[in-house]
Amino acid sequence: MAPGELKKYRNKQRKARKRAELEKERQSAAQEKREQHIKSRQQQDGETDGIKEEELVPEKLAKTDDPLGQAIRFLRPLQSLASERIETHLLAFEIYIRKDKLLLMLQSIKRAWLIDPKHHKLHSNLIRFCNIVSSRKDIPASVKTVLKQEMEKIYKEKSAHELNEEFLAQFFNSLPHLLQGARMKYCLDKKSQEKAISYVTNFNNQIRGVTIESCVEVLEAMRNGDLGSCDKEMASFLTKCQELFPYATVFRQAHENNVGPTTNSVANHVDSLPKEE
Repeated sequence: MAPGELKKYRNKQRKARKRAELEKERQSAAQEKREQHIKSRQQQDGETDGIKEEELVPEKLAKTDDPLGQAIRFLRPLQSLASERIETHLLAFEIYIRKDKLLLMLQSIKRAWLIDPKHHKLHSNLIRFCNIVSSRKDIPASVKTVLKQEMEKIYKEKSAHELNEEFLAQFFNSLPHLLQGARMKYCLDKKSQEKAISYVTNFNNQIRGVTIESCVEVLEAMRNGDLGSCDKEMASFLTKCQELFPYATVFRQAHENNVGPTTNSVANHVDSLPKEE
């Protein structure tokens, strides 16, 4: 091989070795970076698991100094992962009404409205929100403008009382709807107690939605004072429930204990019912 060709050959070999070394260094650096990333992720996962385990201790959650803050922490994943469920937005409203966040209350109502504008539990949110906005005198002008624009689309410039009366007339044959309408009727006018109670106690076989669960919700509303003080009416309604559902132990137990049943007691009763094969 001529000296010139030999020199070129050696230069090519030297460049090839250098490229190989650089490639080896690059691969080594990439491998090290991957290992560091995996190690970091494992540490983060371990820390996250530790935090979750600590945070989900029931006793600690029950004694929190900021229950609404904790409620919002649980709400946000629901808003991301279960935004199509109206229950998410009904829950959000209950949190924001306690925090007195008008715009967030409105947001929850709008989202629920888009899913099911006729949902019985949405109605009570609509009436309560309308009542709050109409009674507040300290709403900033900018917030008031937004509220007016957005509420007109849903409320059609009707008052809470007008909306509630329309709701009761429209859903006269649905116990879940009548309950929410009756609750709001008493909320808006304490003098209407007798009429409000009659909506949910004087029903017949033409009324839809008369189930163990819906009857328990009526009794709970009575017990909680949502329809005013009505021990006599509650006892009478409990007797009617026993006649309608003679095998429902939840109503017999409530009668024996002289108290209204709870949602948990209903859940336990329903779970204990024999399943259809």
